[in-house]
Amino acid sequence: MPDRDRTSEIGRTPVITFQTERLILTSVRPEHEAGLFKLHNDPLVQKAIYRNVPQTTEDVQKWVDRLLAQWRRNGFGDWMIYEKVNAGPIFIGRCGLRDYEDTNSLELAYAFFQNKVGRGLGPEAARFAIAHALQNSIKEKVIAFIEQGNTRSEKTAIKLGLRYIDNRLYDGKLCQYYEVTRDDYLS
Repeated sequence: MPDRDRTSEIGRTPVITFQTERLILTSVRPEHEAGLFKLHNDPLVQKAIYRNVPQTTEDVQKWVDRLLAQWRRNGFGDWMIYEKVNAGPIFIGRCGLRDYEDTNSLELAYAFFQNKVGRGLGPEAARFAIAHALQNSIKEKVIAFIEQGNTRSEKTAIKLGLRYIDNRLYDGKLCQYYEVTRDDYLS
């Protein structure tokens, strides 16, 4: 999409920023594409999400366009995640929820740079993203599809209160399916 068209998209989607104890979360914007390109080509993200298929700038641009549409439609979506450090915020990943097909569910998705995992930052971001999405929607469930063998994501889902239900096909691959109802999460 040409820059001038993308600029018009910016005007229709407000920038939303929140903070947690250790993080700054900002709604995804077109100007985040360079950081997302690096993230989507990080070795851990490549293996866990993209099946080791390198992502192009065009892939990332299309991904951002879909997320901008989600934000405009629902008032929530994926967040850029920055860790608060003395030298200034550092981009460490993304996390958010989006409509899952034509269901009454929101799909949780997150990706963090390999050198930023293992310190509880992912669950901290996901807790905020889930609460924000549930407060801004009437959807009844939060779901997650986790590729088999991705034990780190499995532990995160359980820590967030999602329960393993069964294995399901997702994007052509058999994945573990987790879910939590709105009532269970908010209780």
